Amino acid sequence: MKFLADRMLGKLAKELRILGYDTVYYKGENAYPLIKLAREEGRVILTRNTKIIPKRPEDRILRIEADRSPLQLRELIQKKVIALNEENLFSRCLLCNAPLDGISSEEAEGKVPDFTFYQQKEFSRCPQCQRIYWQGSHQDHMRKKVKELFNVSIQNAK
Repeated sequence: MKFLADRMLGKLAKELRILGYDTVYYKGENAYPLIKLAREEGRVILTRNTKIIPKRPEDRILRIEADRSPLQLRELIQKKVIALNEENLFSRCLLCNAPLDGISSEEAEGKVPDFTFYQQKEFSRCPQCQRIYWQGSHQDHMRKKVKELFNVSIQNAK
């Protein structure tokens, strides 16, 4: 499933990208380009705006009620809109939304801190913005938070 998060949901967009979901973040204020883009790309609109109303049957708009991103993510989990697929975790650029490409450590040399270069074996790069990613302590912390979030959701559903 592909998403289009409006300007009220920037943190949620980033968290969905961490989970591997194709999520475009729309910063504009006008609803018409938002709906048009969602139609063109087959995306589900995520919004907190109650004034955005579907005009056609293909318009899929999901209103998010929670006001904080962890609760918004939990809301999507509880509504069974998203699921955890560990293979997709950290597969997208957090800035550009592009799928990351694996690169050799030789390609990363000189572009990441020396300590990181010598400690890590695997690197990925965004083909659009060229940002380089690696599995560090931050990614381990995020992985733990994601698992806790999904486990809490499963326990609450019983």
